Amino acid sequence: MNHSSISTSSIVEKHFSGRVQEYDESASLQREVARKLGRSLEPWRLTLPPGPVLEVGAGTGYLTEELYRLFPERELTATDLSPAMVEWCRERLSGMGDVRFDQMDAESFEPNENRYALVASSFATQWFRDPALTLERFAEALLPGGLLLASFPGEDSFPEWRELCVELGLPWTGNPFPKTEEMVIKLSMGPSQVDYYEEPAQVSFPDALSFFRHLKQIGADASLHGKQLPAKDFRLLLREWDRRRGGKPLQVTWHLVFLALKRDS
Repeated sequence: MNHSSISTSSIVEKHFSGRVQEYDESASLQREVARKLGRSLEPWRLTLPPGPVLEVGAGTGYLTEELYRLFPERELTATDLSPAMVEWCRERLSGMGDVRFDQMDAESFEPNENRYALVASSFATQWFRDPALTLERFAEALLPGGLLLASFPGEDSFPEWRELCVELGLPWTGNPFPKTEEMVIKLSMGPSQVDYYEEPAQVSFPDALSFFRHLKQIGADASLHGKQLPAKDFRLLLREWDRRRGGKPLQVTWHLVFLALKRDS
């Protein structure tokens, strides 16, 4: 069965469900980004309208912990596409009071009678087929004055890998990342104000193979387009990348995006 015959959601769910523990132990950047997202919410603690909080793509609960710390008095629902992630989250965070954990496909979300003061998501947007459309649906579920906050790797992530592929005449086989400016323009067409900021984050690895193993450990090797390098080309990529680092650790750059949408009051 090829990737065109199964949904993006099925591919993502399969990869993450099989690597829950590896993800929890290995996703150090995702943990730090969740903390940054939590810190960015501090000024909003007293200004959000009354109402519940929804988390999209909870993973193993990095952001869930931040949300509970900031809003312990609010109803909090943490959701994830992977049932295995949801169960891990429920067990690991069982002492966190009255938090609800649900399985949900974010791309199938439809605004209904439920309205939220805050919708938050960290490192999930890049897995949506249409990131702007999916976030727009969650924005429609905000209460007046409510906030949607999301972090994700943007389109300029992994420039070192991309540039090397160009030089070697190899196709870049990574998944497409959200185009930030395009998303902001689309989201700004609704009754809301949208702002964002970007920052690079470099992560070190002993060698090129360690980088690709890390992607597998955090579920990010899930190919949404079915592209894979033949073994001989992959070996060439590893060999040349290691040669160029000259014995130093391999540096790989993530292009981090933090997006905030405030619904008009």
